[in-house]
Amino acid sequence: MNLNYMHLPLWLEKSWLFKKLYLWRKLYWCKSSYRHYSQFAEDITINRFFPQDYQGFFVDVGCFHPQKFNNTWQLYQNGWRGVNIDIDAIKIEAFQIARPADINISCAVSNQEGEIDYYSNGFYSLTISLDAKFAKRDPNYVRRTTRCAKLTTLLDESPYRDRQIDLLSVDAEGHDLEVLASLDFARYAPRLIAVETHNPLFSQVSESRLYCFLREHEYCLVGWCGLTLIMASKELQRSLSPAAKTTRCAA
Repeated sequence: MNLNYMHLPLWLEKSWLFKKLYLWRKLYWCKSSYRHYSQFAEDITINRFFPQDYQGFFVDVGCFHPQKFNNTWQLYQNGWRGVNIDIDAIKIEAFQIARPADINISCAVSNQEGEIDYYSNGFYSLTISLDAKFAKRDPNYVRRTTRCAKLTTLLDESPYRDRQIDLLSVDAEGHDLEVLASLDFARYAPRLIAVETHNPLFSQVSESRLYCFLREHEYCLVGWCGLTLIMASKELQRSLSPAAKTTRCAA
């Protein structure tokens, strides 16, 4: 029985026993063998930008699942550590079980502070969003309220305050630009950014506010996996192999 797109009774959602049994099934019973864990094999591309024995720091906004469809699980297995953030508290409980060495935070991320409405279309949903327009696509979405904070605020409250981010992964279902705008790039300066786009053509991507924002911060498109743009900072571009250094950045 797939519960991902069903709204459960509140008494069942709040049941400690139900949540533990559900998470055990989600994490350990329904397992498959994968060559990659990201939805579109983004982790294979991401891994190529860092030395094999490198143990870096990641931030994953909209982290969803500790392993499945996750851009940072392979990095975690390789000794990386970081901060995982998701609106949905049940998902953060899963991270606390499967990735206890990370900092796992249940919170919405945007360029504002305080309480905020978000939209869910089921228990442990793949697509929870802060974007009301995005939610209008599906009549099954319901509105809920949670704490909202800027990404800089959450990192400042963590043990990783002022540490440069090696990988920033953002999957905020239409709210990605607001997440990026809430980060102090001068202090946290992500070396590599993986961020979702819903534009199918590069001509559309290159004119989007999100892409222009990252270009203004001197990020270059170095990969495109499914819905995910892989953008490298000037610092990371300089550290690439001599062959890669000669590759011109997309305008």
